Amino acid sequence: MEDIIKKINEFTKIARKRELTEEEKKEREKYRKLYIEKFKTSMRGHLDSIKVMRVDDNGNPIDKDGKVIEPDA
Repeated sequence: MEDIIKKINEFTKIARKRELTEEEKKEREKYRKLYIEKFKTSMRGHLDSIKVMRVDDNGNPIDKDGKVIEPDA
């Protein structure tokens, strides 16, 4: 991911100095799409690992009926 960001930043730096060539624009777009796909994959992994728990006013986990779930011993 660092290499992708580095490459995108290089194109940004060049674009500030001069107009990018068509080939450079295509390559920059390729790296941007690659970055977005990797970001989505990473974010999906984080979201998939999240577990939503309901808790009572004391912070105890509860089931759908509001009964406290006893921790496994």
